[in-house]
Amino acid sequence: MAITLNGSGTVTGISAGGLPDGIIQSADLASGVGGKLLTYQNAVKTDTQTTASTSYVDITGLSITMTPASAASRFRIDYHVNFGVSPSVYSGSLRLVKVVGGTTTDDIYVGDAAGSRIRSSNFTWSSNAGYSSYPMAVFSGLLIHHPNTTSAVTFKLQFKSHYSNNFLVYVNRNQNDGDSSNHARGASSITAMEVAA
Repeated sequence: MAITLNGSGTVTGISAGGLPDGIIQSADLASGVGGKLLTYQNAVKTDTQTTASTSYVDITGLSITMTPASAASRFRIDYHVNFGVSPSVYSGSLRLVKVVGGTTTDDIYVGDAAGSRIRSSNFTWSSNAGYSSYPMAVFSGLLIHHPNTTSAVTFKLQFKSHYSNNFLVYVNRNQNDGDSSNHARGASSITAMEVAA
């Protein structure tokens, strides 16, 4: 079918898929037409990591850096982390943060401040079961975040122990981590998807 311009602003004869790839960009869409997935990244951690730090430290391999196409872009962040703590009433936390421009770190998914309580995205406390129990939790979260910038943004996960004196917390393993079919190791991941506003 021939393409026809009728002189009044309408075009006929174009079939679905008839325009070259890339000719229409998100900026060409009418105001209010949002929700298009622009890009995504995924990071998976299959090795283990341990810390006794009572300050948050980065979980290596669970960070994603993206540069927003627009300051109006939103990001959907999903994560899942296998998290182990020492038994006999010890606890630890995980938090999701963002770093903008490589300098400023901000919590973006933590509970409200309340007295001496630690602000975290996820938290677990082991039962008072002594060393016959080696607890492990699966931490997960989902967030829609608006960084309101066109600078590079890093989304990353951090973890910490709540106790000094070398009480450890673990990623992708429990404390015992015995080399037998009674024990296992896990995998953890973080995904970020940029969505047009």
